[in-house]
Amino acid sequence: MYAKSFIAHASRGRLTSAATAKTYPYDRYVCHLCNSALVFHPECSSERPWFEHTKNTMTDNGRKHCPYLVIEPEEMRLIRRLRRLVTDVHPIVRQADWYCMECDKHYNEERYCLSCRTGTNSAEVPARLTLLRTPGAEDVTCV
Repeated sequence: MYAKSFIAHASRGRLTSAATAKTYPYDRYVCHLCNSALVFHPECSSERPWFEHTKNTMTDNGRKHCPYLVIEPEEMRLIRRLRRLVTDVHPIVRQADWYCMECDKHYNEERYCLSCRTGTNSAEVPARLTLLRTPGAEDVTCV
């Protein structure tokens, strides 16, 4: 079971969403993370369009490190448990702030460093408190 992808690189090298790919269904698409070739699935009656990894088109890097292909065992157990309780549950992609020790770079979203193209040397950065500021709102001062 591979996670569905809704974004890919088109043959022209541009990042493309699956919804945009409907206008060019026969274009060549590759994964934006691991450069494995993807199969495009146009919109069905019940699902929106998506891209799929296949076993015969995976790169070695994708097979080892792509978050769409390598799903952590803990996440799989959670998905199976939820499927027993609720039908039509979709996998949860964990998003966080990460630090790659090999590249010495910070990144966010999924555990996959775009510089070294792995997630094995990445550690989660503790969540930081951020203040959301609404335009036009007054500043609040704590005393």
